[in-house]
Amino acid sequence: MGDSEDKSSHGLSRETWWKVVRAIEESIPLYDEVNDLVSFGKAQEARRLAVQRLQLTDGVSILDGGIGPGTTSKLILESVRPGLLVGFDGSAKQLKTARAGLEMLKPTSLQLVRGSFEFLPFREATFNAIITCYALRDSLDLSRSIEEYHRVCAQNGFFADVDIGKPANLVKRLGSSIYISHLMPLIAKVVIFGKIKGNPWRMIGPTYTTLPTTSALLVQMKTKFQNIELKELLMGGVIVITGRKLST
Repeated sequence: MGDSEDKSSHGLSRETWWKVVRAIEESIPLYDEVNDLVSFGKAQEARRLAVQRLQLTDGVSILDGGIGPGTTSKLILESVRPGLLVGFDGSAKQLKTARAGLEMLKPTSLQLVRGSFEFLPFREATFNAIITCYALRDSLDLSRSIEEYHRVCAQNGFFADVDIGKPANLVKRLGSSIYISHLMPLIAKVVIFGKIKGNPWRMIGPTYTTLPTTSALLVQMKTKFQNIELKELLMGGVIVITGRKLST
């Protein structure tokens, strides 16, 4: 596999998508703690890097796609005062959790919207900056989601995607696959024992399976955004992709 991968093959089945949503909802009490642990601290580091690369200023409009419990939006609100910050997610429970967690920052500009990445309910060129963290791989149709993010991004606006990386190198990919599918859920199981039911982190494996390689993902990004930059952490296990929507 590589840059020639079939783009149409990337996306979760609806059944898997629902399982992922439920798993994320179950993980809420320990979401940040466990993610930071299993990523050796790189999950949050990648978010911070992405927020920095968005070059945010007060008054801009921002979309946090896949807001989850609000971890990334919190970083944004701690650094700037947006004119509009939209937290978007497919889970009503996640949106409710995000609102509760962000209230202490008194986000007068915050709006929470439920929907799917493939059909964003926003007008064209609405947002000066768009960020999606550990969520794009949960799309039902990855290519369609990227197209939608491009559509709602304003001219000269910034886009950032933070996610698990899938190295094109077969040896590195095998190592990542073993860690994500077997070792990561085991570490999570030890940490969450007796705190929450089940092991939500076991669902990361299925999303990794349908994820394109990082190089193939970059090819897709470059069809819509310009000035694409890639930063890899954990030997490519965590990636930060940033770009801009420039006039053509």
